[in-house]
Amino acid sequence: MSLAESVEAIATGRVSPVDLTERTLATIKASEPHLNAYATVMADEARARATELADEPARGPLHGIPIGIKDLIDTAGVRTAYGSPLFADHVPTRDAEIVRRLRVAGAVIVGKHTTHELAWGGRTDSAFFGPTHNPYRRGHIPGGSSGGSAASVVAGSCLGALGSDTAGSVRIPAALSGCVGFKPSRELLPLDGVLPLAPSLDHLGVLAATVDDAALLLSALAPSAPLRSSDVPRVGWLGGWFDAVLAPEVRAALAATRARLEEHGVQVEDVVVPAEPRLPEALLNRIVAEAGAFHRRAFEKSPDLFAPDLADLLHQPPRTSDEAEDDEAATARMTAFLTQALATYDVLASATVPITAPPIGAMTVAVAGRELPIEPVLTRLTSPFNAAGLPAISLPVALPDGLPVGVQLAGAAGRDGAVLAAARLVERLTPRLPRPDLGQRSNES
Repeated sequence: MSLAESVEAIATGRVSPVDLTERTLATIKASEPHLNAYATVMADEARARATELADEPARGPLHGIPIGIKDLIDTAGVRTAYGSPLFADHVPTRDAEIVRRLRVAGAVIVGKHTTHELAWGGRTDSAFFGPTHNPYRRGHIPGGSSGGSAASVVAGSCLGALGSDTAGSVRIPAALSGCVGFKPSRELLPLDGVLPLAPSLDHLGVLAATVDDAALLLSALAPSAPLRSSDVPRVGWLGGWFDAVLAPEVRAALAATRARLEEHGVQVEDVVVPAEPRLPEALLNRIVAEAGAFHRRAFEKSPDLFAPDLADLLHQPPRTSDEAEDDEAATARMTAFLTQALATYDVLASATVPITAPPIGAMTVAVAGRELPIEPVLTRLTSPFNAAGLPAISLPVALPDGLPVGVQLAGAAGRDGAVLAAARLVERLTPRLPRPDLGQRSNES
């Protein structure tokens, strides 16, 4: 059952919170050898919570629903390691505000999902917890940094998940793993109790199997959020800089999605985005500056507790003032362009990620005839919406050669409902991806 179906089943008494929790824990046990999506499974706590909820009237909109939480988000009394050996023994004394809201809504927290170390990467191949595998092809990344959350949602080892998103960390794994990932407008979800990466870009978001599930989860966490909208009159299709490095299979999936919308009568128009040669490196440079300032002291004290890729980032010399100004100017130009386009269109559409999931361990990818560093490719199409603070969603639209492709839809600040409405339409017009066979080991790379 989907999250929405499970809510109804519990409300009508067809399923109890205890039954649903036990089914979820059984799925975790069966899928974890293939995925490694959980840093910590909270089986005892989940069973106790489900038993408590089974004897009470509905507490909230998520009463009895098993939810997973990215291991970047504090949970009182439960280890929260942030994907890092530096925090291997860290047990928070307080819940993050978003976790408190989740509990108030009646959710059953079944565990903490794996993340790229300190959420500082798009691969979720932590040397501390071990790599998390793509649910559709073992040996390939699920995306990141909320990779465990996406893989778990697709496997059915939770019915919804909380993730964080600084440069695409909710939408990238949703696209590469084959689920829905929604980053709402900036500040709609509180970041208290979440380890910062780059505060000027950090957002929280949700991952779920369907658009309605994501909307239900978000509405439970932000009841006053403007999530209702029904019309999808005009779609701006982002070209130019946004489609310059798309893999052929991603380009074909996008074209098919656009054709479905147009056949349905939706007005779709091309929006040519001017070239910005410094993006997305400009935003990755900002992350290095902000995350480096936060973690540098710990790195200088215990450099051996940082993975080599993060150590390389922390060893980078600081940007010159001219470089920083150029980066910020490029970011400001893209933000202004997207904001202006959204004065004309209800949503903007693009690929979420230019490629399908590469193998675990790959640090470069072949795109448009060039071998490029993996991180700027993964974050290229998602990070501009973090800088602008705009709501953006990824949903799966194709499975070429057995690996998912996601389409990204973004809207104006505060128009989260328009984004969800457009996503529902795309979802309704798109054949559902088949469930992955997690026991199939012949795909291992």
